[in-house]
Amino acid sequence: MVALGGIAGSLTRYLLTESITSYPIAILFSNLIGVAVAGLFAFRLIPSELSKLFWIPGFAGGMTTFSSVALIYAERIDLLAVGYFYGTVLASLVILYLIAPKVAK
Repeated sequence: MVALGGIAGSLTRYLLTESITSYPIAILFSNLIGVAVAGLFAFRLIPSELSKLFWIPGFAGGMTTFSSVALIYAERIDLLAVGYFYGTVLASLVILYLIAPKVAK
């Protein structure tokens, strides 16, 4: 299931990056979509174990590519690259915070 999800996620990422002309923007969208999918299946939905394996480590793992974020950062050491790197991480955390159920105090 993980391998099948990985194929689907990697193919989705490839098609997304081919359809958006700006590679860094395509990778940003790809990562944020992958984080949102993983967050939904981890926090909001009640999937079967096989479904979890397909969607979280499979699809979301294949969809996201934080190694590309690191590569973009390493290729360009300027304020925009630093902002892109930390902005991607921060946006991912915000998405997960918004998806995660809130615990009543």
